[in-house]
Formats: sequence, C-alpha cells, structure tokens
Amino acid sequence: MVKHGRALWDAHPHVGNELSVGERAADRLKSTFGSWSFLIALNAFIVGWIILNEVLGRGAFDPFPFILLNLGLSWLAAQQGGALQIAANRGDRLNAEVALHTQHNTDELMEMNRRQLQMLTEIRELRAAVEGKDSAP
Repeated sequence: MVKHGRALWDAHPHVGNELSVGERAADRLKSTFGSWSFLIALNAFIVGWIILNEVLGRGAFDPFPFILLNLGLSWLAAQQGGALQIAANRGDRLNAEVALHTQHNTDELMEMNRRQLQMLTEIRELRAAVEGKDSAP
C-alpha cells in the first residue's frame, strides 16, 4: 500500500526521531525507578544503612533517627517526582500524536475503501452491460 511514494503503514513520525538529552534522561530514569531491581536495591541500601549505623553504635555517622537517610530519601523522592512527570508529559504528548497519526491513516484507508467500492460497482455495471449485449439477439 503505497500512496505518493510512502507506505501507508509508516511508523509514527516522532517515534523514531532523536530525543533531547532531557527526554532520554527522563525515559531512562522512569524505566530505572519503576523496576524491581531498583526497588530491591533501594530496600537493601536502606536496611544496610540502618544495620551499619546500629552496629557502629556511638561512632555511627547517622545515628537513630537516621536524619541523613531521611534527607537522602526525600531528595530521591523529589528527583523521582520531577523525572517521572517529565517522562509522563512526553508520553502523553506522544500518545496524542500517535492517536492523530492513526486517525489520519484510518481516514486514508476509508477513502481507499470507498474508491475500491466505487470501482467494484463500476466493474459490476460494465460486466452487466457486456453480458446484456452478449445475450441480445
């Protein structure tokens, strides 16, 4: 199915395009922060931090109530929130563009179907006319 030198089922024009550094970073962070390996590593880090500080006792660098750990986790949450929002916004824009692209392709297919139906109707009429001439005495 080619129309004016391009395939009708081309990929969305923005999907294969180069992303900006920020968009690539947001996508990378989104895929990292949303993974089981990240959650397991984060929990292991937190447990390790607490155990290390409890074992060190009075010489602990972040004794209970682990203020430094809380600060680090708050910073991580703020960074995750911003990165995930950037990635989500880009994803929403891309989804909207893909939907419009799909609608455009659907419109083209409907027009092609309409033209094919019209051609089939004309062929049927021509065939009936030819058959009518052949059966005439």
